[in-house]
Amino acid sequence: MQDDQSLYLRAWRDKMIQIWQDRLDLLGVHDTGALRRSVRPGATDLTPGKQNLTFRFLQYGIYVDLGVGNGYRHDNGGDLQFLGKAYRALHHMGRPRERRLWFNRSWYISVEVLKRHMAAILGDQFAGAFDNLTDRQRG
Repeated sequence: MQDDQSLYLRAWRDKMIQIWQDRLDLLGVHDTGALRRSVRPGATDLTPGKQNLTFRFLQYGIYVDLGVGNGYRHDNGGDLQFLGKAYRALHHMGRPRERRLWFNRSWYISVEVLKRHMAAILGDQFAGAFDNLTDRQRG
């Protein structure tokens, strides 16, 4: 039964990577292709009672997803002049960055799906344990 969990988790991990790469392609995030190439599985531990999956990608991918980057600082006190149309026009900066949702949206939706499927697998395993008990009592 542990194999059901492991198989599902590995398939889910691989599907997440495919979804993220497809989202990057769809959104046109491919200046160098480095972010897309960096999306890959990290360490995986699927031992009974402890399943851990990790993913790897370049850190700037989070900034792409959030639409932030150059010019955004923690200590700016909320003054983001560079987002104003007049400031951008005066400094020949073009349009401000926009969010390119390749990570977060897919992640949260897929985690909900994962939770439902893992609950079903665990429920089947739990019910199976009781089926074994009743079969032994009859014999």
